[in-house]
Amino acid sequence: MKFFINIKNIIILLIFMQLQVTNVYAEYPATVIGVIDLNYILAESKAAKDATEQIEKIAIDIENEIKVSDQNLIDEQNELIESQQIMAPAAFDDKRKEYEKKVQNYNITRQEKLMSIDEIISESRNDVLNALKPILEEISNEKGITILLEKNSVLLNAENMDITSQALDILNNELPSIEVTIN
Repeated sequence: MKFFINIKNIIILLIFMQLQVTNVYAEYPATVIGVIDLNYILAESKAAKDATEQIEKIAIDIENEIKVSDQNLIDEQNELIESQQIMAPAAFDDKRKEYEKKVQNYNITRQEKLMSIDEIISESRNDVLNALKPILEEISNEKGITILLEKNSVLLNAENMDITSQALDILNNELPSIEVTIN
């Protein structure tokens, strides 16, 4: 008899727990999922294309500066090597140390210039994404989207879930270009 009472109590407890779990789920709103292809927007938006062109010009300018500086250092090194035979060892050692310090400073400057390209790429990408965020919020509110997923993380979705083209059109109208500057 005791055994049946325990099973009865367990069944009542399970029913009660099921009702409690159901109430927790009932508090969440209906979920509507949208999908956005950020990589496509970052590649195909007018602002991103404009930024890419500007960055390419800046990169070419930096590359040309580096080539000229590299050649100047090579010329200076050749002069130093030629002067070794006619200079006193102490004077040559001073010149060599001065040249090595110059090369070291140049390498630091060169690295900073190359890193600045990465920085402006990142900044321009962030500018596009920051402009896109309110657009995505607006589209999500209009369509009742409660969750927006990046297309790269979705294996399969219905075509009407993808808001990429709508977001791209609005972004192109609101942000046709961005100004890219090197710091």
